[in-house]
Amino acid sequence: MLKKRIVIAVLLLATTLFSFNLSANQIKLAVIDMDHIFQNYYKTKIADAHLKQQAEVYRAWIQRLNDSLLKLEEEFKILRDSSQNIALSSAEREKQRLDAQKKYREIRQKRAELEQYTTEKTSQYKKLETGKRRKILEEIQAEVARRATLHGYTLVLDKSGKTLNDIPSIIYHNPALDITESVLVHLNRGNQSPETQK
Repeated sequence: MLKKRIVIAVLLLATTLFSFNLSANQIKLAVIDMDHIFQNYYKTKIADAHLKQQAEVYRAWIQRLNDSLLKLEEEFKILRDSSQNIALSSAEREKQRLDAQKKYREIRQKRAELEQYTTEKTSQYKKLETGKRRKILEEIQAEVARRATLHGYTLVLDKSGKTLNDIPSIIYHNPALDITESVLVHLNRGNQSPETQK
């Protein structure tokens, strides 16, 4: 059974290669560096700046919550220590103990608030980042498709891709097939100011 499957697989592969050889002269290839385009597209820089700004807002609020938590913990320690101070009356120690318990509940609430905020904002940030990245990639892919249609390319390969062994997926290509810079120039047209080049 296994031998039969292997034979069928070999026959299918041979048929595919034969068909490819017959139509190879009809295939027009192009090569592109999607990573280079993505990193140097002016909209990527704008998106990165917006994401950085949003991250700073989240980070600042997390810092405020954390500072508040540290303050509560310090207050708790003082109350706890006072509740064990034998120099105080038993009534005063009892008051300090009850205040310490109340402060501990506040600490637990603040920790929960901090954890919830961090979890929510991390999720929101990832969604925002993914959405912006997807939109930019769609614009780049649309331009690549437009150029491929215009110039009759039947296949455009991404030379920035790598295999599972971290080997470039395209070992060699004729530089004349590379449309990276022409696509990038078209995407960045009208946005070549120094600010967009940073």
